[in-house]
Amino acid sequence: MNLELPKNNVVFGNMGEVKNGILYIYRLNSFYNLMYEIAYAIYGTDKCWYCGKSCRRGKGKPNDSRAKITLDHLIPTSIGGPTIVNNLRPACHTCNDQQKGDLTSEQFLEIISLQKQLNECSNQTDRNYLNKKIAMRRLEMREENTNKRRGLIPYLPQEWTSKKISGDLLGTISPDIQLGSQFKKQDEFYRKYKRIKFPLVISDNGYLLAGYNSVAISKKYRIPWQLEKIVLENVVVYLRRGTPC
Repeated sequence: MNLELPKNNVVFGNMGEVKNGILYIYRLNSFYNLMYEIAYAIYGTDKCWYCGKSCRRGKGKPNDSRAKITLDHLIPTSIGGPTIVNNLRPACHTCNDQQKGDLTSEQFLEIISLQKQLNECSNQTDRNYLNKKIAMRRLEMREENTNKRRGLIPYLPQEWTSKKISGDLLGTISPDIQLGSQFKKQDEFYRKYKRIKFPLVISDNGYLLAGYNSVAISKKYRIPWQLEKIVLENVVVYLRRGTPC
C-alpha cells in the first residue's frame, strides 16, 4: 500500500522528508512522530474531523476557546490499528477521548448520525425508538470489535496488508531492544484473544518501522504465521551517516 503523503516536497527536520512522492526516513526511532507530523501537514490542525469544531494545536493564547487538537486512530489501537498516516485524523479532545472511545471511525460516524436525528426529533415515540436503536447499535459494535480482537473477522482493510516481505527483515531487529510495558500489554492481549495485536509496518526497502513487540510475541509463542504485514511501497529508509537511528 502507499502511505498518504503531502503533494508537495516537505522536510520534517532530521526525521525525514517527502520528495517526489516518496517518504525518506532518516531516523527509525522517529517513525511515530513523523506519522503524526505528516498527518497534521495533510489534514491540518484547526478543525475536528468528526464534529467540525474549531481546534488549536498546543497550549494556545489566554481566552482561546478553541478545543485542543489530537490525532485519532480511525481503527483504534485497542483493536490493533496501526500508527500510520492513513489511519490518523485530527480530532478534538471531546470526540477522540470522551465519545469515540474504542469505536472505529465508521462506527462513531454512525452513532453521530443517529444522535443528530435524536436531537432534532420532537416526537417522543420516535425519540424512544432512536434511543433504543443507539443502545442496540453500541452493543452490536462492541461485539463486532471483540470479534476483531479475537481474529474472527478482519480488523484491517484487505488492501492494506501485503504478502511482500524481505527475507532478511527479522535480521534488522536489534537483539538489544528492551521489552517494556507495551510488550507486557500486548502479551496480555495475545493471551486473552489469541491474536497478535499489531501488524508489522515495513518500508519498501525492508526496514521494520513498527511492530517490534509483535515480532517478540510471535517468537515467544512460535506463531510467525499470525503476523499481519503492511508494506509501505512509497517509503524508503535512508540512514544518514552520523544520524542516530
